[in-house]
Amino acid sequence: MTVQSPACVICGKETEFEYRTFTHDMYKCLRCRTAFVHPMPSIDELAPYYARFHGLSELGGRCELCKSRAEADFPFKVKMVHNVLGNGCKRLLDFGCGKGFFLKECVDAGLEAEGIDISQAGIDYARDVLGVKATCGDSLKVLQGGKPYDAVTFWATIEHLTDPMSVLREIHEVLIPGGFLFLDTGIGDDWLDRLLPGRVQWYSPPRHLFVFSRQGIQTALEAAGFELVSLDPCFERTRLRRIARKLRNGVVATSLRAVTSLGRLNPHAMAYLVFPMGNAMNVVARKPP
Repeated sequence: MTVQSPACVICGKETEFEYRTFTHDMYKCLRCRTAFVHPMPSIDELAPYYARFHGLSELGGRCELCKSRAEADFPFKVKMVHNVLGNGCKRLLDFGCGKGFFLKECVDAGLEAEGIDISQAGIDYARDVLGVKATCGDSLKVLQGGKPYDAVTFWATIEHLTDPMSVLREIHEVLIPGGFLFLDTGIGDDWLDRLLPGRVQWYSPPRHLFVFSRQGIQTALEAAGFELVSLDPCFERTRLRRIARKLRNGVVATSLRAVTSLGRLNPHAMAYLVFPMGNAMNVVARKPP
């Protein structure tokens, strides 16, 4: 029996089967090149995964890894917000704030910042350990009634959402006219993804439910009412790290391409192989004044 491909969640156009993991199938849009999980798991199905990720019992493991990365990246990202808005950024919302490391960096820099995240364990850590303002929820509706924000940050979050379009529209609603959205996410349909289709680290459901191309993220933002300001397809916090990432990806990807070609001799053994590499894009968008 032929399984009908779903319409693209982002632009509504035709898709094709892209990749299969042990538990999920991913499809890619033939127009905007966004890849996404289908069928999409429910929030209830995803809850145990995020509870494990954010659980305070993991403070010596993945939590510490996330904390070290945050401590390195977030000062640069606070400067990025300041560079775009100058002194015009008074109120900032961090959507998908996790345990609140970026919020703490913002508050220390003098910003009025608050966050929202689906994980109660993460929110408890943000409030009780870091002392920042954070709310548990998967929708900005829980923040109704407050003043609009000058900026919303959306770091490494959009790829985890079951319905990113509805969240982008909610973000658009809570921004002031002329307010800015900052986000980053793994990039798909670039040279590395085409060299190793379905093998870069972003293809890892249920951890990642979407893999956006450059065209896909622009399509999503414009459909939600935003104007694209900038898009960096190989984001790193320093020029040296950017060069190192490109060199590493190029050398390793070429070698792995040979390995996956040999995998044709034993396709079952290679069917679920994903490599810990991939480019990330940084995006700035604006709500029209």
